[in-house]
Amino acid sequence: MASLSLPRVLQLKKNSLDAEREQFEKFQTLAIQKAINANETPVKEKHVRSTLIGTFKEQSAVTYWMVAIRLPLQENRIVAWKFCHVTHKLLREGHPACLDDSQRHIGMIENLGKLWVHLREGYGKLVHLYCNLLVCKLKFHARNPRFPGNMQLTAEELDAIAENDVNNYFQLCVELFDYMDEILNLQAAVFDSLGNARANSMTASGQCRLAALIPCAQDASQLYDCNVRLLFRLHASLPSDTLAGHRERFRQQFKKLSSFYKHASSLQYYRNLLTLPVLPSNPPNFLQQSDFGTYVTPVVTIPEPPPDEIDSVGSLIDTSDTMSQATMDNLEDFDRPSPSPQPDPIVERDRLIDHLQNELKRMRSEVSQLVQERNTMIGSMREHCSRIESQLHNAKVELEEEKHKAEILAVQTPEIKQKLTETEEKAKVTDEKFQKLKGAYTQLREEHITLIRQKAEVDKLSASLRAAAAQHESAKLALQQQLNDRNKDVELLQQSASSSEEIEAYKSEILSLRTELEQSRQKELELETLKASMEALEIEHNTATKEQEEKLTTVTNELKETTETLEKIKQEKEEREVELSRVKEELVGLRESSGEEYKKVVEEKEAALKQVAELQQQHLQEKELLETRLGHAESKRLNAECELQDLLQHNTVLEADLAALKRQLEEAQKALQNQTTRLVTCAGEVALEVANGALESFENGQAGDTVTAAADLAAKALDELARHIEVSGNEESVLKSAMFAAHNTAQLSAYVADVSNVSTDIALAEKLNTECRSMLMATKECLESIKGGSIVGSHCSDARSRVRSLMTSAAAADRLNSGARSVDDELADMDKAIEEAASQIENMLAATRAGSSGVKLEVNGKILDACTTLMGAVKILVQDARKLQNELGDPKTRQKMYRKNPQWSEGLISAAKAVVFAAKLLVTSADEAVGASGQVEGVSAAAHEVAGSTAQLVAASRARAPPESPALARLTQASRAVASATGALVAAVKAGSALVLEQEALDTSALSLTATRRLEMESKVRSLKLETALDAERARLAALRKRHYQLAQLEENGNVENGKD
Repeated sequence: MASLSLPRVLQLKKNSLDAEREQFEKFQTLAIQKAINANETPVKEKHVRSTLIGTFKEQSAVTYWMVAIRLPLQENRIVAWKFCHVTHKLLREGHPACLDDSQRHIGMIENLGKLWVHLREGYGKLVHLYCNLLVCKLKFHARNPRFPGNMQLTAEELDAIAENDVNNYFQLCVELFDYMDEILNLQAAVFDSLGNARANSMTASGQCRLAALIPCAQDASQLYDCNVRLLFRLHASLPSDTLAGHRERFRQQFKKLSSFYKHASSLQYYRNLLTLPVLPSNPPNFLQQSDFGTYVTPVVTIPEPPPDEIDSVGSLIDTSDTMSQATMDNLEDFDRPSPSPQPDPIVERDRLIDHLQNELKRMRSEVSQLVQERNTMIGSMREHCSRIESQLHNAKVELEEEKHKAEILAVQTPEIKQKLTETEEKAKVTDEKFQKLKGAYTQLREEHITLIRQKAEVDKLSASLRAAAAQHESAKLALQQQLNDRNKDVELLQQSASSSEEIEAYKSEILSLRTELEQSRQKELELETLKASMEALEIEHNTATKEQEEKLTTVTNELKETTETLEKIKQEKEEREVELSRVKEELVGLRESSGEEYKKVVEEKEAALKQVAELQQQHLQEKELLETRLGHAESKRLNAECELQDLLQHNTVLEADLAALKRQLEEAQKALQNQTTRLVTCAGEVALEVANGALESFENGQAGDTVTAAADLAAKALDELARHIEVSGNEESVLKSAMFAAHNTAQLSAYVADVSNVSTDIALAEKLNTECRSMLMATKECLESIKGGSIVGSHCSDARSRVRSLMTSAAAADRLNSGARSVDDELADMDKAIEEAASQIENMLAATRAGSSGVKLEVNGKILDACTTLMGAVKILVQDARKLQNELGDPKTRQKMYRKNPQWSEGLISAAKAVVFAAKLLVTSADEAVGASGQVEGVSAAAHEVAGSTAQLVAASRARAPPESPALARLTQASRAVASATGALVAAVKAGSALVLEQEALDTSALSLTATRRLEMESKVRSLKLETALDAERARLAALRKRHYQLAQLEENGNVENGKD
């Protein structure tokens, strides 16, 4: 019964806190998605403000990053730009924890910038620079965590951060310079993207870009202030030469920042959003500390939003009741009459405003504290709920385990009883052994203590004996000295023949001294005897001590092993008791701490425990039933033996049937083996035929012939499959046809893939791919029908028709690709055309020298010599270009490269054609210059055309050339020679024109007044005609250039042929 109610308990409902958290996340997600959208309009401040308020409510930026990383930042450039803008605002004005929460996303911001840097125009470069700025800001705050996000610091706070250390000032100044560089780079890129038209600032697209510079301007002013203060500190402590680099870098940033503020102040868009400071005309002079006294901190101010926008946070934090009550109380106090004179109403109003502001701050702090306490309570309740859920799950698992154990115990009861008996016997034996070892250990310990005490007494005795021996030795020495003195006295007395009484007295004294000496000698012998006995006792004591220690060690080890065994048994018992007590304590704790919901859980847990007890009771009852059933089983066993005899008889009959079935199985296996052998032989024949056909096609034909043969074989194989309806009876034929069809259609698809890859016509390539895919799908359906044992003829016929159609389209596309002229052919034609043009100019030079004279010969000779030099340089350049192409590989390799890179090859062919056209134009212009017309201006225009076309050829050749190629170096040198020869030709044309004009100068000395006026009028008319013709010619030139650019673009895209779109 209890197990049925456990799932209902596990399905806990969401509480109000979870609902509130879900509502908050939904509100934040909506605000962030509205702030960061794909519309090219400025970010709305109300959505950004809602996001910032959410960070203060959550006290982190976790929700913001959770939503931001799911936005399409890598797909939409507008979304990426607005993401950078909102993230910058979040780091500046959000909760202080936003800086720490954003550190782990530095890698994502860097990768976003690296992605958009490939889009070199528009927002790509701007997003890259803004990502660099955000990464620089995050790394700066990671290195300097005491800097706030808005960078607003007082002078005291700045000194405290730098710890008044010159090294810290120096390093901090460098980091601030790097930060400022990123801001200045971003603003320069934004203004460059807008262009010089100031009207862009009032359009939605312009405002979308300019709005992001507002937080940049705020950061820049604070960075400028910090840099000025730090540089004055550094110049007060370090020599000026050391800080020269810092001054130069500050000077450059000062110019850029001043230009930024002036440029932004001139825009109408910024006038209503912020007030920018005006920097002085010259930067501060850091070499004079007195300039710091006149320094004024630049401040960027932003007007306060309207009152209706300030109250927008009311949906998040409701303080209306408290605010209204406090306001009413203050207003009542303010309106209450007083006996004193009326105070100044302005002062009272200011006092009331200050009081209300303080009250508002206090209430906000209380609200934030309540929010924090609520979040803490929510976290603790969630943890408690998770613990309760885990305990419920564990209880359910334990209940299932107990049920499983009960079932196992029902089977293993006899073994468990036997093991329990053996365990009890082992425990008794271990206990007895432990008691014996404990008694032996106690006895050994007492003996060891006794020996230690005896050793102490012996040590004391030996010390006293040593002291007595030392005293006896000193006494012996003293007596020996006295004896010697007395002997000397006796000798002196004998020499002096003193009286006999004195001699006798001295003799008696000598005898007494000798007796004392003998006694001292005896005591010395006794002392030596005691020393020997003491040493013997020490040796015996040491031996006994060692033996006792060895015994003690052995007994201790055995005691430890026994103790460990006993401790393990006790520990197991204690663990069971602890587990039981823990369950009881959990039940009691759950009763005391939980509500009705937890009481139900406890009751269900108790019911589960009761159920376990009932299961145990059932186990005992089942055990008794098993014992009763055992008797019945014995009787059944006898009946089973009788039935076994019957089964044995039946088994002999089945064995005979089994032998017959085995013979049939062997025959079927032999038939299957024969069929498999035929199929393998058939597969080998097909493979050999395919290999022979491929070898024959390779040796005698081309790749196209091989593919054509493959397509024919595939069509024949599919036709053969379509003739068969059933697979059975036609296995070999169906197998051969299926293998031929699969192999040859695969070969045809590979050929079509190669043709479509090298085709320059995208529509044709897509058509070939579509037809190839349809052919393969039709072949697949045809082959899949073989699995069912029957072949669908319509599928095979459809596949056959698609194979033939695809082969026709692929062959046509291949012929179209092969029919195009190659780059090598165009280069060869270009070389021939240049040689012809050079020979024509040489012939013109020879004809001019033979048929002209005077100034005309001089002018034409200089021009044709310059043309010859230019054509020689162009000829060398063309030869070097061909050599550079030859370095790319053999003709087959180059042809493959041209087909794989159609745009590059078309560009190279276009450049070669342009060189040929310019050379022919130069020959024509030179012919006209030396002819009757004598117009040398066409030669100058043709020379410029030659220089432009050769530059195009050099650029196209350099695109695929190796950078270290010698031919590329020679080609570059030849290009410079062509440019030099072009300049020489233009100079020769100008000099010739000047020489002709000097010769044709008008002689006015013989003209009358009337003739002079007539010639003047004619000159004016001619000049007006020439000006009109010049304007018309310029308009014609502009139209031709426009058409030229259009045709060149169409030709690059492959949409023009023979001058027709």
